[in-house]
Amino acid sequence: MNTAIQGSEQLSQHIVDSLDFGVLALDSEHRILLLNRKAQEILDAPPKDVLGQGIGDVILSRTPGFSLWPDVPDPAPGESREVMLEFQGRELLVHLRWLEASAAESEVSAILAFEDVTETMGEMEFQRTVDRFASVGELSAVIAHEIRNPLTGIRTTIQYVASKMTDGDNLRSDLRDSIKELDRIEQFTTDLLQFARPKSMVLESEDLTPILTQVLDNLDQHFKSAGITVKRDLADGLPPIPLDADAVQQVFLNMILNAIEAMPDGGQFRVSSSARRYRSKQAVEVAFHDTGCGIPEEVLDKIFDPFFTTRPNGTGLGLSISLQIIKEHGARINMRNRAGGGATFRLSFPVPVEGEKKA
Repeated sequence: MNTAIQGSEQLSQHIVDSLDFGVLALDSEHRILLLNRKAQEILDAPPKDVLGQGIGDVILSRTPGFSLWPDVPDPAPGESREVMLEFQGRELLVHLRWLEASAAESEVSAILAFEDVTETMGEMEFQRTVDRFASVGELSAVIAHEIRNPLTGIRTTIQYVASKMTDGDNLRSDLRDSIKELDRIEQFTTDLLQFARPKSMVLESEDLTPILTQVLDNLDQHFKSAGITVKRDLADGLPPIPLDADAVQQVFLNMILNAIEAMPDGGQFRVSSSARRYRSKQAVEVAFHDTGCGIPEEVLDKIFDPFFTTRPNGTGLGLSISLQIIKEHGARINMRNRAGGGATFRLSFPVPVEGEKKA
């Protein structure tokens, strides 16, 4: 009899482990009784790290209004929804369902089924963003050249006129102010050309950690002046990936400066890096988390659009250029507001498969 029971339990475990979605079984006290092989893969955790613990103690919900407690199911059992969860500092977008435990005498009170859709949804969102302004590039290049050509003539004329004036001439000061405004236009056209026709990337296999560390070190005084505390959660031993170091450094700089500007009254900034596996693919991810004001819901789908900005003196091209650079790396960038306030920008760089030809 015991052999039969043991064999039945092994068969049940084998069946559960063969499922292509994660399963967590909980008791009436919300403790985790079982997790199948797919759940271990999604959470990247062995059973010893989660079994016997309360689900709310190890997995956090980052979706406002959603509870992980089985006695307050939202949605109702059988329904499904996409929920942002956090496990050991990693955010996961999962397709989640509560399943009812069928046997009344079983110690299993509730069953949670989930699939990691972080990669799938991230790719779809990123592609929609790229497609939305793919046709803007050529037009931007034409506009930039049309602006730059007469700009050179105007600057030359102003400088010539100024050279004919004495130092005490009030008009000389006015002309200097005009030159400053021309410099702003020049910077705008430079950004516009970079967005429209980014430079060719020279990709070399590198660890991105030193690049990220250098940018953070260079901005240390900016953080202190703004009253922002910085936490670095950088993983060791990340796999090397094909990078153009200068271009990636510019992206990191844009991300961090945006975060600083989002916290005018100070706050907390956290940067994290990790290696993630999605099905058969592996990626290196970098995430920038701030405690600022976040992005208004009505403009969330516009923040990567060229010329869109919420800053009085912004050109609206910083994030657009960053997106172009990321796309050239075969990578992805996504943004989400955080449930506790602020925003997270997440960059995902693909790790080449062994033997795969690198760009």
